[in-house]
Amino acid sequence: MEIIRLPPNVMASEDTDCIKINEMPDGKFSLVASALMGCGDGENLESVALVGSEPYPTYEAAEAAGLAWAETHCVSVIHIETGGGLEPVRPSAS
Repeated sequence: MEIIRLPPNVMASEDTDCIKINEMPDGKFSLVASALMGCGDGENLESVALVGSEPYPTYEAAEAAGLAWAETHCVSVIHIETGGGLEPVRPSAS
């Protein structure tokens, strides 16, 4: 799986598979993910998401969980967003 780490507060484009890791006020980390499940014949892609995860004690634990989730859904390229507790800002169209 190819991993693309985006700069803080930058969102992946809407048509990419991504995980988002944010630091919470208590110092733990939340994880949200979305992908098109690419397992199987590739003709019947299904959108899958991970929301409302339990908080992770470290950034590394949240990232590892997100990457494991992506792998179980046969993701070939994953973008990682980090917001540092802030909602990332989608880049404006040029």
